[in-house]
Amino acid sequence: MNSVEKELRGYINGTEAMSGFDSYDSYEGEYGYFDDADGDYDYMDGDAFDYASGPSRNPATTVADPYVIQYVNGTGASITATLFGYNDYFSTPNFNNGALVVTNLQTGTLAGYSRLVAQSNNKFFKIGKWRFQASGLLAGSQLSQTLVINHVDANGKQYSVPLNLSIMRDAYQQQSDIIDVTKPVTIDGNSYINFPVLAGMTFVISMFPIEVLSGKAALNGGKTLNTARAPRLSGKNVAPVVIQTTQNVRGITKR
Repeated sequence: MNSVEKELRGYINGTEAMSGFDSYDSYEGEYGYFDDADGDYDYMDGDAFDYASGPSRNPATTVADPYVIQYVNGTGASITATLFGYNDYFSTPNFNNGALVVTNLQTGTLAGYSRLVAQSNNKFFKIGKWRFQASGLLAGSQLSQTLVINHVDANGKQYSVPLNLSIMRDAYQQQSDIIDVTKPVTIDGNSYINFPVLAGMTFVISMFPIEVLSGKAALNGGKTLNTARAPRLSGKNVAPVVIQTTQNVRGITKR
């Protein structure tokens, strides 16, 4: 690297430090508020990939593959739905979802949802980003509901954390039927989420796992903990910001 390149790199680094964007990537999935008051559990891991064999992919370039679950309420009354909950609801009819029709949209079947619930008991993962989408006459009301994230331990300890969708909508968002939420939550066999699905509603939850624990991956030469980044769901078509200045760029230095 010659002196000109070194000088130019110094200016670029100084600009990034002033903008604060150099640390932005740590925003999604760094906080551990969900698992337990003692910090024992990682509440919502989001690792969508199955490293069945071989080394893991580069987390800087790997984008999380989502789990997409659809709930359809064909009745005239609200029904409380359950997401996950292997230890409490795997043997319960319709996984404690009453008359709701539950489908894994990635596989198109209820069996695909059954596999996801079973997998959560032996392949723990952290969800980093969520998309909630509703369709029906009450779509606005559906996206104003509160989800309750629960964790129950065999020692009797349990806790619940609310996730109020009504306050998560971006003030500049144009779509009325979608809410994107960045909220790390770790899922294992003791975790489950409850929420109402209003009458006549179709409610779709997309979850992007950013970390996953896989013993099988380690046996095949990979890593036990594999990571990925959640995709950018909103603002993909926004024009880049152009900053105009009359100051010499040479005046911007990193402190």
